[in-house]
Formats: sequence, C-alpha cells, structure tokens
Amino acid sequence: MPAALKLMRLGLAVLLVLFGLCTIFASLVTVAEAWQEHAQAQWPEVTARVDRCGLQPTSTGRRQNYYIRCRLSYTVGGFEQNATNVYSASVPGPDVSQYPPNQIAPFEEWVTQHPEGTPILVRYNPAHHGKIVLSATDMPSGGPRTPNNLKLLEFFAGGFVVLLMIARITRPQSILQNKYSSRSVRP
Repeated sequence: MPAALKLMRLGLAVLLVLFGLCTIFASLVTVAEAWQEHAQAQWPEVTARVDRCGLQPTSTGRRQNYYIRCRLSYTVGGFEQNATNVYSASVPGPDVSQYPPNQIAPFEEWVTQHPEGTPILVRYNPAHHGKIVLSATDMPSGGPRTPNNLKLLEFFAGGFVVLLMIARITRPQSILQNKYSSRSVRP
C-alpha cells in the first residue's frame, strides 16, 4: 500500500475520531444547557429596575473587548434583592478590525436604552432569589444558547456522518470480498 494512501487513511481516522468526540461533547452541552434554560423558563417573573448598566472593558492579550454588565434591584416577598450577574457575551471594541464592522453598536444602543431606573422583566430562582435571568432576550449576545448549540451539534454530527461514509467507501477490501475472487463469500 502506498505511503500517501496510508497517510490519508490515518488523517481520515484522526478526523473521524475528532468529529465523533466533538459530536458527543456538543450533544452533552446542548442537553445540559437546554435543560437549564427550560428550568429557568419556569421561574417566577418579577420587574426589576436598573441600578447601574454599562459596557465593561475586558482584555484578552492585545485585543480590547467589551461586555454589558448590569446591576439590578428587585423585590421578592417584601425583601430587596440585588443581582450583579446580568452579563452579555463579549464583543470587540470599535478600534479592532472586524467583520461585520462596528459590532459594538447594538451593545452601546442597548445600554443607552436602559439607564438607571429602567424597569426590566426578569425571572428569579425561587430557591436562590439572588440568581436571575432576563425574561426578554433583547440583550445583544444574551438569551438562550440552545439554538446556537444545536447548529454546532448539527455541524459536528453532519461532519462525522460524512467522514464515516468516506471511511466506509475507501476502506481496503480483503481478498474474500474482492469482486475478482473466484470463491463465493456468504456473510
């Protein structure tokens, strides 16, 4: 067997294993986050008010990113609760080369639309009143992750199936399965 063919089969086997493991991992994450989001959708709703909301810088090496951080106050059972854990995902700053351009604009607009005192509907965990999630998913890069997880799972599962079919088609045939063999083979 030529060395190039052996190398191709090894590469195919490595990709097949990699895509298989990624499919398993993506399915586990998707199920876990879907379950968590389903449970959070059952939490009671309450109207919170914005105490402070803004874009916070975070740096990863030479690149400057920003994320939305809001401190909210709300009342549950007559007791004032504070939650500082309402965040968005990060976005590159305006000075970073990016496509599409100006990805920070929706974040800035959302922060501008939510000044101090703005009411926001949230869901709170009845077991731990300090844990909340936003009811509306209008925060940029906020809200449920399950739809994006499903897209990632479809990519890895589809890639795994395609690689599996390629591996099946290109596998070496034994002499017993060779179509030129004079012996009949019955599986």
